[in-house]
Amino acid sequence: GLYICDNKGYTLLYNRAFLDISGISIDTMNQYSTIELHQMGVVPISCAGVAIKTKQPYSTIIDYYNGKKGIVTATPFYDQYEEILFVVSNVRDITEINNLQKELEETRQENLAYQHELQKIQGELKNNQQFIYRSKSMHQIISLASRFAKNDSPILLLGESGVGKDVLANYIHKKSNKNGEFVKINCGAIPEHLLESELFGYEKGAFTGANAKKEGLFEMAHEGTIFLDEIGDLPYSLQVKLLNVIQDSKIRRLGGTETRDVHVRIIAATNCNLEQLVEQKKFRLDLFYRLNVLSITIPPLRERREDISVLLFFYLEKLKKKYKEDKKIDTQVLDKLIEYEWPGNIRELKNIIERMYHMSESEKISIKELPPSILNPKSIQGQNNGLISVSNTTLPLKEAVAEFEKEYIANVLSKTPTMQDCANILGVNISTLVRKKRNLLIK
Repeated sequence: GLYICDNKGYTLLYNRAFLDISGISIDTMNQYSTIELHQMGVVPISCAGVAIKTKQPYSTIIDYYNGKKGIVTATPFYDQYEEILFVVSNVRDITEINNLQKELEETRQENLAYQHELQKIQGELKNNQQFIYRSKSMHQIISLASRFAKNDSPILLLGESGVGKDVLANYIHKKSNKNGEFVKINCGAIPEHLLESELFGYEKGAFTGANAKKEGLFEMAHEGTIFLDEIGDLPYSLQVKLLNVIQDSKIRRLGGTETRDVHVRIIAATNCNLEQLVEQKKFRLDLFYRLNVLSITIPPLRERREDISVLLFFYLEKLKKKYKEDKKIDTQVLDKLIEYEWPGNIRELKNIIERMYHMSESEKISIKELPPSILNPKSIQGQNNGLISVSNTTLPLKEAVAEFEKEYIANVLSKTPTMQDCANILGVNISTLVRKKRNLLIK
C-alpha cells in the first residue's frame, strides 16, 4: 500500500492496496487529514503524523480495526531548507505471521533506499543545483556529468527543448571547481552580425558605433565555462572561428591584431540533429568532431515518468513558499499530468503547475484548472481540418517539408494564446519559434 500526504497531513495520493489494508473508505480518505483520521479513531496511529511532528522517518506495526496487521514506514522528504515537502508511507500486509520476518527485511531495505535517495536530493539542493529526479536514467546522467566535470574536454549536451540542458551545463561548471564564471549565450537568439562581436569582442573603431573596446564572452569566461546553447543555429561563417578557438585556445577581437589566450571549458547544447545538419552542409564536420568529444543525451520527460510527480510537488512547494498560500493537487489531476506526453518537457511542466496554482480558486487544484492541451492532448490537431494538407504533391521534398512546417506552426499559433504556449506544445525554445516564424514568413 502507498500513501502520500503534504506537510500538514492532507492526502495527495494513495492506491487501492492502502485502502484494502487499512480499511479506510475513499470518502473518508479524501475528506480528512491523516492526523484527523487518528484523532477520530479511524486508525490506531498515524505514522505520517509522527514523521511530520518529529521530522524523522518512523516505522511501526499497526493492528487495523478491520482485523489486518500492517507494517508501516513513513519517510519525510525535505526541500533545500530542510523543511518537509511531503511524506511517503508504505504499508505491507503482514497478517500472515509466517511472512513477518521477510516483510520486515524488505521494508528495512526499502526504507534505506528512501533515505539514500533523500540524501542525494538534499545534497544537490544544498549545492543549489536543484536536481529533482527519481529515475534511474537521470541518476546515470548526473553520475556521467560528474565524471566529465573533472576534465576540460568540450561537452555536447543533446535533448529536446526544455529537458534541462542549461541546468546540467551549470551543474558541470560547478562540479569543475573553475575559478572563472559560467557564461551562457543562445546562438539562435542573437542576429548573425552581432553574434561575432558578442563572442569575441571588438576594438575601438572596429565598426560604426564602436566608440570603445569591449571584451567578448570568451574573455569573460576565461578560467571558467562558456555555454553555447542552440549550437546548431551558429552561423556557418562563425563555425570556423569557434573551431580555431577550441584548437588554439586563442581569440582575436574584431578590428584587432593581437591574439589573446583564453582557457575555457566549452559546453555546447542543441535539440537539433547535428549529423543531419552536417549532411546538409549547414554544420562543419570538423567542428562537430571537436564538440562531440564527450556527449550526454538527456531523455525527454515522457521517457522518465518517475520524475513527473516529484517535480510537480517540488515546484508546487516553491509556489507555496513564494505566495504563502497552501494548495494541494487533486488525484485526478495528478493522474492526468503523469499520463501527459509533455512535449515541452520540464519547462512546460513548470509553467503548467504555476498556471494551475494561480487559476485555482480553492485550496485544491481540480481537473477544471487543467489546460485543454492536457485534458484533450489530440485536440490541438483537430479532426479533418486540413492541418497536414500540402496539396501540391509535385514539390521537391525540401520545399514540401518547409511548407508543412509553416502550415503546422501557423495552425498551432492560431490555437494558442501566447508564443510561449505555442513553443511548449511544439517542444521548442521560444527563440527557435520566433526565428522560424520570421524565416517562414508566418503572419
